Amino acid sequence: MRGSMYKVMIIDDEEMVRWGIRDLLDWEAGGFTVCEDGRDGKEGLQKLLKNMPDLALVDIKMPGMNGIDLIREARKAGFEGHFIILTGYAEFEFARSAISLGVKNYLLKPIDEEELAGSVKTVRAELDKREGERHFHSANADIAREEVFRKILLQAADREALESQLAQHDISFGEESLCAAVLTDREFLKGKGEGEFAGRVEAFLRDDSLYAQKVMMENQTVLIGRSVDYREWAQKLSARNERIAKRNQNKLLIAVGHTVNRWYDLCFSYEFARFLLEQEFLFGQYDVLTIATIAEEQKRAENPSADQFQMLIEVGDLEGIEECVERFRVYCIKKLMKEMDIKIQILYNLMVIRSGIEKKYGQLGGRTAELMEKMNRVEELEQLTGLYCSILQDMCRQIGSDGSGTVIKRMYYYMEKNYGQDLKLENFAKMFN
Repeated sequence: MRGSMYKVMIIDDEEMVRWGIRDLLDWEAGGFTVCEDGRDGKEGLQKLLKNMPDLALVDIKMPGMNGIDLIREARKAGFEGHFIILTGYAEFEFARSAISLGVKNYLLKPIDEEELAGSVKTVRAELDKREGERHFHSANADIAREEVFRKILLQAADREALESQLAQHDISFGEESLCAAVLTDREFLKGKGEGEFAGRVEAFLRDDSLYAQKVMMENQTVLIGRSVDYREWAQKLSARNERIAKRNQNKLLIAVGHTVNRWYDLCFSYEFARFLLEQEFLFGQYDVLTIATIAEEQKRAENPSADQFQMLIEVGDLEGIEECVERFRVYCIKKLMKEMDIKIQILYNLMVIRSGIEKKYGQLGGRTAELMEKMNRVEELEQLTGLYCSILQDMCRQIGSDGSGTVIKRMYYYMEKNYGQDLKLENFAKMFN
């Protein structure tokens, strides 16, 4: 029997529903205390991660953030509590998609007292079982140490309590530098290949000289490095990743947070590593992400205009198109643009460029439509910009394939746009082949 109450939280944008659920059951008799309410998705997520309840009742439809997104973000942040979803009949099938997030209980509105009591009783039984297992394993020093580090990473206890637990387990840091790294996998992030991911992580962790502590979260493994700068540590983790990949083919995706000098700042290193993972679309060509990855990509950032691309197409400069697309890729990384915003920017540019080209040279055919269709399905920035480049170069080849008349047109439009520059015959000869 648990000595203290389990915590329950109610997140619903309707106040009447929240109060109704509070009054529907004798929560204390069931072993629970209602610790907090959430009035919408965003506030609910914030309070959930602050209070870390054992059980959360979450509405599907809420302003700002729906219930499924709230649960997904909570899981990403390491929340391991139970969820019961509250849903209207119309959203019931949508609610079933939460199975992958560990949600096992669904209640249709209006909430039936017996159904709610039954669901809470089931959760209580699972919590009691988990609590018993935790007590059983508390004698194991390694598990206990890992739990302390998990609390540090998730800020799940105040500093004074953590200091006491660190002393209890004889953990001291002194003035040494610390760093957090998150190990995951691109396929695993998409909900695939769980077994293969677990095998790669197990193989990776066999070299325990690489890290001072490991912390197993629900969908990720976090490593703690001690007395090491993040750059040096990232190189060592990358070398290990290469060796493991030779046997397992696929590499792990590793995000390394920045170096901190105080143990209670490890949570910020961990948060930054998680932030890097959220930018994974931008950095698809990397298997190890650090703050240096962003800095390196931001050294030369420029957003080429549609006019620049059109001029390069008209003068037949295939290499120039490739260089300009690369500058656009770097610009996206510098601005940390979201996937959808990047795709919208590219599609807008293509519409403007295509319209300008067709006004001068007539209807375009080629592979443009086929390649644009593929854009919506790509999952990495490098693949996306590769398609972008192919479309622009395809336009370039089309207008350059109609003989000398087209070349003269292209030369004319180039002179019209660049009349203020020093135009020389030998430069034109090279430019127009």
